[in-house]
Amino acid sequence: MDVKAYNSVTGLEMFLCACRIWIEDSNGYRIAGDSGYHDCTYNTHGEEYTNINFPNQTYLVHAKVQGSLRKQKIRGPFNENTCFSIHGSVDRWGFDQKSC
Repeated sequence: MDVKAYNSVTGLEMFLCACRIWIEDSNGYRIAGDSGYHDCTYNTHGEEYTNINFPNQTYLVHAKVQGSLRKQKIRGPFNENTCFSIHGSVDRWGFDQKSC
């Protein structure tokens, strides 16, 4: 039996920030990704990535920056592999889909 899964890759391009990136199914249940914050600061030695694998199903990608007053960003629904960029600073950040 061939088990299929999806993959979501996010480039970490923030300025001195911690973030969370997680995946929810179409019913709003977290199925993969961060349960806490981690460093999302751009690395001058090369771009860092967060790679999340999860079961083959319709999903949404969520992102939140620690300490930001801006609401979490939600992208989707998707039924394929996706790539994103999280960028900016605590007060001004974006979470954009990009070409894989």
